Amino acid sequence: MLNILHHYIGTKILNRIEPEISHAIALCYLRLLNQFVKKRKIGNPMLKTKICGMEVPSPIGLAAGFDKNAEVFNATLSLGFGFVEVGTITPDPQFGNPKPRLFRLPEEKALINRMGFNNKGMLHVSKIAEKPKLGIVGVNIGANAKSINKILDYTNVFEFIAHLFDYVTINVSSPNTKNLRDLQKPETLEQILQDVNTINVSLKRKVPIFIKIAPDLNDSIVTEILSVCEENYVSGLIATNTTINPKNLKNPNSFEGGLSGKPLFNQSNKILRLLAKRKNASTVLIGVGGIFSASDIYEKIMLGASAVQIYTGFVYNGPMHIKRMEMELKNLLLSDGYNSIDGAVGALIR
Repeated sequence: MLNILHHYIGTKILNRIEPEISHAIALCYLRLLNQFVKKRKIGNPMLKTKICGMEVPSPIGLAAGFDKNAEVFNATLSLGFGFVEVGTITPDPQFGNPKPRLFRLPEEKALINRMGFNNKGMLHVSKIAEKPKLGIVGVNIGANAKSINKILDYTNVFEFIAHLFDYVTINVSSPNTKNLRDLQKPETLEQILQDVNTINVSLKRKVPIFIKIAPDLNDSIVTEILSVCEENYVSGLIATNTTINPKNLKNPNSFEGGLSGKPLFNQSNKILRLLAKRKNASTVLIGVGGIFSASDIYEKIMLGASAVQIYTGFVYNGPMHIKRMEMELKNLLLSDGYNSIDGAVGALIR
């Protein structure tokens, strides 16, 4: 009970501090925890599943953007996440966009960020990522803002650090690096995938590749992206990144950056449903956007997600909420007669 109280009070205090400072404080705590953690919490056996052959004890993952430099992946795994994704990592270190660049909208259960891939670069991350991992850790990769050849950036990062992680997510959907979303165009995306696949087949252990897409795409573009991904051996898609559409807010206001949290839920689910209906059976989907409860997770699973990732819900509700959602998710499965996550995947679109 005392531990729960500490987490609750800590989360409440952190949510009253300027967002980026709050994030830095949380990372300091997790770096300390990282030095002592030797094992992770194992969830309910009902929640075990596989993503592209990778066994995870829970379908609830931590989205990229929290552990930007791969510094606390074992600490976050120990909090109860089934898997974590670090990054986004670029070839060269970069500061990102000018501050302030992270904003809370508590009444909307949302965040606005215009961070701009702030990270310490692939060389720094490669040194940390060699340490033993307590579970599945993926890496999200991107291009430097000032890069002349952004396509080459993905190839360079992939070649340098892919072998150190369990899977790689190619991020071509962040709204916070100028012109980055243009890389979602099918012909450009195909070039990126051809280049990284050439490297992937040469690795001792070929890694699963995911593409993270934007929610602000029309159905025909989503279908084209899916086709390119499947033609170029992508293991799965992550749906979705943040939105730039203020209409998702209850009180629409223009903003600069990407909106995450509850206002993204329905739009990300729309993309998820479309992908689930049109994908090949072997293509894996991970649902992201607006998850605050077990019922939110369950809806994404029923729409076709084999797993989910959270970020904004974790920021607002703290680490104890993860285990609570896992227990509630188990009960939702049981109430519908499922004895595993796998049985529920895509149930709403069959």
